[in-house]
Amino acid sequence: MADRGGFLREWNDRLEDIRSDHAERPVSGNFVFVAIDADSIRAVGMWPWSRQVHADILDNLTEAGALDVFFDIDFAFSSDAAGDSAFAAALDRSGSAYLPVFRQVGRTADGEQITNWPLDLFAERSWPALVNVFSDRQGTVRFYPYGDVIDGDYIPSAAALLTGRFSETPGSFPINFSFLPDSVPILSASDVASGQFDPDQIAGRSVVVGASAIELGDLFAVPVHGIIPGPLVHVLAAETMSAGIIPATFAVEWLLLALLLVLLILQTRLFQRPPALILSAGLVLLATEAAAFGVFAQRAMVVPTAALYPSLLVFCSWSLLWKLKLSGWIINRQRQQVANTSALLRQVFDDSFDAIVIVDEAGTIQMHSDSAVRMFGTDQAEQLRLPDRLRKEALEAMQTGGQRSVRTFEVFGSATPLHLEYTVTPSQTISFEKGKEQVSQIATLSMRDVTKVKEQEREIAYLSSYDALTGALRRGVFMDFISLRASAGEPFAIFVFNLSRFKTVNVVLGRDVGDALLQHVIKRFEEAELNISATARLGGDTFACFTEFPAQEEEAAQLAQRLCEIIERPYELESANARVGVRMGYAMVDPAAELGAAEALSQAEEALDAARLSGTGCPRPYNPTLSKKQFRSREIERAMGRALDREEFEVWYQPQHRLSDLALIGSESLLRWKSGTLGQIFPDEFIEIAESTGFINELGAWVLERSVRDTQSLPTPLSVAVNVSGLQMMGNGFVDDLSRVLHDTGFAPSRLCLELTETVLFDGTEDLVEKMRDIQFRGVSWALDDFGTGYSSLGYLSRLPIDKLKVDKSFTLSLGSDPAAEPILTAVGDLCRGLGMTLLCEGVETQEHLDFLREHHFAEAQGYFFGKPMPYPDFHAYAEREKAKTAGVAGSAP
Repeated sequence: MADRGGFLREWNDRLEDIRSDHAERPVSGNFVFVAIDADSIRAVGMWPWSRQVHADILDNLTEAGALDVFFDIDFAFSSDAAGDSAFAAALDRSGSAYLPVFRQVGRTADGEQITNWPLDLFAERSWPALVNVFSDRQGTVRFYPYGDVIDGDYIPSAAALLTGRFSETPGSFPINFSFLPDSVPILSASDVASGQFDPDQIAGRSVVVGASAIELGDLFAVPVHGIIPGPLVHVLAAETMSAGIIPATFAVEWLLLALLLVLLILQTRLFQRPPALILSAGLVLLATEAAAFGVFAQRAMVVPTAALYPSLLVFCSWSLLWKLKLSGWIINRQRQQVANTSALLRQVFDDSFDAIVIVDEAGTIQMHSDSAVRMFGTDQAEQLRLPDRLRKEALEAMQTGGQRSVRTFEVFGSATPLHLEYTVTPSQTISFEKGKEQVSQIATLSMRDVTKVKEQEREIAYLSSYDALTGALRRGVFMDFISLRASAGEPFAIFVFNLSRFKTVNVVLGRDVGDALLQHVIKRFEEAELNISATARLGGDTFACFTEFPAQEEEAAQLAQRLCEIIERPYELESANARVGVRMGYAMVDPAAELGAAEALSQAEEALDAARLSGTGCPRPYNPTLSKKQFRSREIERAMGRALDREEFEVWYQPQHRLSDLALIGSESLLRWKSGTLGQIFPDEFIEIAESTGFINELGAWVLERSVRDTQSLPTPLSVAVNVSGLQMMGNGFVDDLSRVLHDTGFAPSRLCLELTETVLFDGTEDLVEKMRDIQFRGVSWALDDFGTGYSSLGYLSRLPIDKLKVDKSFTLSLGSDPAAEPILTAVGDLCRGLGMTLLCEGVETQEHLDFLREHHFAEAQGYFFGKPMPYPDFHAYAEREKAKTAGVAGSAP
């Protein structure tokens, strides 16, 4: 291989790339690329494919009349046996297939090279083809090997085999990258495997099968064309060999340098002026490059001309310096220093962040910065378009000598108005004309674009009044509007509504669809023409509006129904269709009652709470009795804060039995509260309040520790199930509380089961799942409580760490009365056994319930048949009786 440019190899390579780029030529079409592209991977499946696919490709190519087929795919490892056998059979049928052989560095410490051969099953039915290509220092592939000696045998390269060059030619050759990769015939591998291609595209041609999909990584950087698939490198190399236009190097560098040397010697006689010298050298360079391009385009001859460029620079520099005298050189140096200083100052002026314009006393712009051009633009004469107002203020400042101050100005005339902050500073300049000093007035305008700042201020003002997602009013602005409406002295109605099933839309269709649905709700209200106020978003999927006309209760009820109908109509969104329900509450506002806006809105929100609880979907008017419920909730909240200190909470236990032998295996802990001031308060009432105040975290930690310590004190090592609120799982505190309790008590984690409801798991995030897995890893089990009453989904059963299902008692209690109860329970039992979960049935109250569950081999049960929830002393006695009963049964055994 000839030298490609000597000491300026990289520069010569770049020049050759430029010539190749401008001397482009199409390929012969004798080599076809069957590409394993992204469409093929999607059609066939995840890579690597079964070799049955490669067999189909080879058979179809052979049948289509391909001269030979080269697979640029690694066949050094076994795949599925059927696929390997099919591909071997296809090789037998073909008889002219090439498989790759390549060298790579092994994993040994000495970096020994190893050779990858096809499996013997394939090697004995095919021809080996060398596929190694190497990059130069710039990371590009320029040369391609004729072949190489591997394990004592000469292995021709893939391109050499495809072109029929089987001679043992040493070394490599440069690829002619003037060939266009885009002109190579390309077929998709999936089409060839399925036979969906024109055989005429293959007949009489050589075929390269290989990867082009990015994810397969078989990509190489090459000159001119950038990144191309590895198989195309083989095709371009084959085209180069086949056409016989392999670039050859004609080393003329030293001849050209000798010519420049002669010019240096004769320059004093031939060229009296430096411009003539430089022009002549430039013409020599252009002529040389034109000739180099011509011989490359016609004969693929590479002329390394890079040395001319630095040589020309040295030549011209030396010639100019030779013409300079020492004194002139010193003067020029001083002038250069002055010029550099001036350029630096000008650069500072031009690069200033602020736009700067200098105006003289005639109103003419003397200087301006580049930022001023970007700010105002120029006219057809390329003069700065300074607004007349600014020019006028500059003139006034020069006349009055005004003080510098910051001013604002808005420039119109473009798509987006321009907001400026600017200062005008008058000053004087001194010049000399015919020996006389001349004083001139100038004014400097310094301007800053504050358009984005103004836009942000407007956006902040907008967001303080309007919801960013829907454009609806915010609560504070809405209450101002309520106050303004009440000042008219007319009765009106306030409506507050909430979307039901909206959470399901978010989960099933995605939050983008949910956001679009909220926007459409506001749009419908704007287009409804019902004489109502602008809609306010109170939070999440809760909205409010009021009547703009005097309204009585009957009119308000009719309007509420109409609003519900508008909301409940199906929504045709861009990416999906959706439908939601609505729960609405409304309150009449009588100005005579002198209610504040907050109280009036609160009444409507209380009516909405009543609509939610009713579950009917009908609008509900405000009912004053609901205020009693609020008062009750506040009393409970105040009492709850002192209940733990006063030891008013108590943990009760309900037995859980194994159905195979009816043995007591554990209990479920249940929280009870008897307040010293409010009496007995049931969990359904106080748990919700505890969650809303955050007290549930402290209360839940206490229940967990109490349950563990009580269970550890029992006469039998029983398990205990403790309910966990979804709110407890949101933070890291619960995991810390659990670790502390297990460490302090020494309680076996396998005896503790934590219960979550379906609704918590359905709304669960990946963070919740990770916490559950962390807890399960510590040995604690998880149970899904009230299964079948919430958003039952088989999807989360497969991905969540659930050890036990607790079927809601409603299914057990329905046995004998509801025909569907028995098959549902049976199906759930089969599901649990299939998933390896334990099934516990709640609500076992009769012997018939027990017989059915035991007959169908259910695992565990709890219910009134065994025992109601009971205080710890009673459960302790119950456990002792069960222990004695078990011991008696064991003692009576033969």
